[in-house]
Amino acid sequence: MYMPQTVSLLQYKWYRKILNHPATTKAEHELQVALLESEQHEEKSKHQMIGLQAASVLQLAAWEDKAGRKKGTRLIGDGLPRMLTGDVFVAQVITHENAMEAEAREKETRAKRRAECSEELTHWKTEEIERKERN
Repeated sequence: MYMPQTVSLLQYKWYRKILNHPATTKAEHELQVALLESEQHEEKSKHQMIGLQAASVLQLAAWEDKAGRKKGTRLIGDGLPRMLTGDVFVAQVITHENAMEAEAREKETRAKRRAECSEELTHWKTEEIERKERN
């Protein structure tokens, strides 16, 4: 199971006091350098995590958008009982039928346009062949 984790702010430096304190020995200096490198690595990891989270959010949004675009033809799809003679349901049926008829008309119109375009294209191709033969 996924357990979300909070990400601390990127600008906040936990060990700024230690890093600002002047090193008195070589070992302290090396530890400060290692701590600074560790903070830089942590900040880089946080940036990568934010990028991955943003990408997953965008993928989820695209998936939900794609799922939302599916048009079902079923008027009652949730399995709950309905009063089939109620005014609200009758209005929904009429609206649904009108939408389905309009969609069918649009589909038919697109098919006619496609056929006309293909007919014009074949006519243009034959004229082009004839023109090339004359030249």
